[in-house]
Amino acid sequence: MAEIDELARRTTAMVMSLARRAMGLATAVAVVGLVVGGLSYLTGLAALDGSVRSAWTLVGAVMLVVAVGAPLVARFRLGSISKDATELVLELGTLITGNPDARRVVIDTVAIDQPDASGGTTMPAIVETRQFSRLNQAASTTLGLRTLPGALRAVTTFPIMLGISVVLVLVFAVLGFLFLIAWVL
Repeated sequence: MAEIDELARRTTAMVMSLARRAMGLATAVAVVGLVVGGLSYLTGLAALDGSVRSAWTLVGAVMLVVAVGAPLVARFRLGSISKDATELVLELGTLITGNPDARRVVIDTVAIDQPDASGGTTMPAIVETRQFSRLNQAASTTLGLRTLPGALRAVTTFPIMLGISVVLVLVFAVLGFLFLIAWVL
């Protein structure tokens, strides 16, 4: 039983560490999206006129809300993970004990310990992030788990949310350049 508790604790520590790093990245993407998207939106308003300007007002505003909102939603979801650390350990222990497939996925996800900078304590390392998707599927089908499925969903949907925002920032950058040329000419 101590082995299962240790495995659950290490997996929770890994998820929490991943969430903390991802929250910083999400904030940075949201700020870049706000700056690039906001400037492109304003440049479009200055460069366009008539019905095209009216269309850009609506389309650009929706794009800006999605470009900034997606990483902020991802950050909020990841931030909720840290509030429930104790419950995550307990639910992971329940999942590992009750589902042999989930135990194998957890063991595959948490690799051999890697020494930290001081050489003393150890930190879990990630083998493959796609293991989180398999773990999320196992947690979703297990009854009685309240916090774990949401935490794993937040981790597994994070790349999609950031990908949406990055694509929209790139679209805004191209449109902003075109709007600038149209405005100057």
